[in-house]
Amino acid sequence: MASIPEAADVVVVGGGPAGSTAATILAMDGLDVVLLEKDRHPRPVVGESLIPDFWKFTDATGASDAIMNEGFVHKGGAVVSWNGQNRAHTFDDFGYERPALHVEREIFDDLLLTNAKEKSVSVFEEANVTGAEFSVDGSGREWSKVSYRTDGEVGEITCRYVIDASGQSAVLGRQTGNRSLDEDFRYLGIWGYWEGSRFFSIDGVAHDGHELGAVRPVTFLNSIDEADDSGWSWHIKLRESSSVGLVLPPKVAAAGRNPGESWADYFERRCRAVPVLGDLLAESTLIEGSVSTIRDYSHKSSAVAGPGWFMAGDAAGFVDPIFSVGVVLALYGGSVAAWAVKRALANPGSADHIRNLFESQLQGRIEVARSLALPGYQSGREVSQRAKDVISLERSGVKNTMYVVSEFTTRSDNWRRIVDSEAPDLTSDQMRIIDRLVY
Repeated sequence: MASIPEAADVVVVGGGPAGSTAATILAMDGLDVVLLEKDRHPRPVVGESLIPDFWKFTDATGASDAIMNEGFVHKGGAVVSWNGQNRAHTFDDFGYERPALHVEREIFDDLLLTNAKEKSVSVFEEANVTGAEFSVDGSGREWSKVSYRTDGEVGEITCRYVIDASGQSAVLGRQTGNRSLDEDFRYLGIWGYWEGSRFFSIDGVAHDGHELGAVRPVTFLNSIDEADDSGWSWHIKLRESSSVGLVLPPKVAAAGRNPGESWADYFERRCRAVPVLGDLLAESTLIEGSVSTIRDYSHKSSAVAGPGWFMAGDAAGFVDPIFSVGVVLALYGGSVAAWAVKRALANPGSADHIRNLFESQLQGRIEVARSLALPGYQSGREVSQRAKDVISLERSGVKNTMYVVSEFTTRSDNWRRIVDSEAPDLTSDQMRIIDRLVY
């Protein structure tokens, strides 16, 4: 096995979607890129729904064929039951020609990392980055020195720029003090995998697992009544199982958990009690050992770039994942970080300006996701100008899709403030209302 070199043009921290994307784009442009990943892929990541916007980024890195050939489940759209109202949408009605997917993230992420290796990125797994130092030389060029630990040994690698894509670890965010909890999203997430679950199609009709392939499943979201308009559940049909999760305010979870009850037992009992979701799971079995929890996972960063460094993906910020934008936002962050690094290397005197552009675009998109996800009782919060500026650049099809999705829940006031206009003229197919779910 090759040793981690002492120097490179760029060091990327983290081998998730943001890190793999940034590293691949830079390596394809001829730069010497080292990627340090603390785990070994494939590593466990919650099964996820991907909206079709992700394809433009995997096209750019050459990973699309491998993803299509893997045979992930093609998603039919989404069905949402929120406060008793049932709505649905499919991306087909908004001009998307390529499929949304339900993916096993450990496989999806491994495909992206393998593609990075094939594109000449030097990938080192089980290498834990512990920090970095930054400096500017006499000619104005920015430098970084990254410290890491692997197999009980420590080392350093010097580079021009480091991209922190370390996910929830947020290595540089913690070191620089830029990372803070998002007080508007203090939730508990708990999820697991079920065998034998039924799934909904776009018309709101439930199907048995053996129909997968003949019928495209949707992502199913369900509000949780006692959670003050902020709690919800997801159901994502995968090839061999279903990813199911609950997002709850911690006080709601604590109040409903029996003394001495394990999280796995609580999760199974609670899922079976959620209306509609419990019916989909009626004949299914929770896979032993598959339950995971995370608390206060939403965070934001006061800065996502500085001399010698950029952040992307969950390291830069993460909000309630209700609208499945996390992976696309990570891919975007990785690609725009690569863009910024390339230009900063070519034009050292413009590094401050380039950082400001990067900051504006990435923080603006994080604010769009954040504004759309704010629960109804918080929808009076001011929407940032960054969010408005970013969304004004999107094509009408994207805006219309976002509007429809925002109408799924009681959180649409935020979207109206972002676009600052009347509701778009949409067809009945685009604004699907389901009178009754059949399960």
